[in-house]
Amino acid sequence: MEISEIWPPFALHLRSGDMELTPVRDADIPELAEIARGGVRRDGIEAFLVDWDSGSDDQVARSLAQYHWSTRVNFSVDDWTMEFTVRVGGRAVGVQGVNGHRYPLTRTVSTGSWLALPEQGHGYGTRMRRAVIEAFIGHFGAARFDTAYFQGNHASRRVSEKLGYSPNGNRTTVGQNGSVLTEQQMVLHAEDYECADTELLVIGDDAVREFLNLPFAP
Repeated sequence: MEISEIWPPFALHLRSGDMELTPVRDADIPELAEIARGGVRRDGIEAFLVDWDSGSDDQVARSLAQYHWSTRVNFSVDDWTMEFTVRVGGRAVGVQGVNGHRYPLTRTVSTGSWLALPEQGHGYGTRMRRAVIEAFIGHFGAARFDTAYFQGNHASRRVSEKLGYSPNGNRTTVGQNGSVLTEQQMVLHAEDYECADTELLVIGDDAVREFLNLPFAP
């Protein structure tokens, strides 16, 4: 028996050109911890609600491991998170996350991501978000995508704008450093999105649809 038969999300594989996204496995965590050494935030701009990328290399590695283990422990049809290791040309560059709450009813997902510092500024953030948007529209029947960024995080805002997201209000929250911050909300509706990635290949979607009790089939 393969591990993907026990845990179907492991079967999901997205590929576009030289970029591939596969669910984070334990074997990926050391490599992800290595590229996250020293943090992944440029110029100290707060980007996360949880302060996982500060501290010693060992602390960052343990925070990563604990988080990714927790996504599997807490996974249910009504509330799930899939985190994908993103590779370009075979090397890990970051992580793209997708979260669904009561997804069979809402058809809504939220996204979050990070890139290693040397990998930022090369368009990877846009490409990996586009891959999950198009995969979830075309293979899982997603109707809406939510995302958010802290005011001042211009790189995250630009990725969302490039993909057609619109402003959707804001809220006051506490960031990873304990600062009170304004979180800008953005939304993208599938009906307003024009799929543009002609190279996207999706493998393992049938098993994941069954695992999530989704009646939708393309």
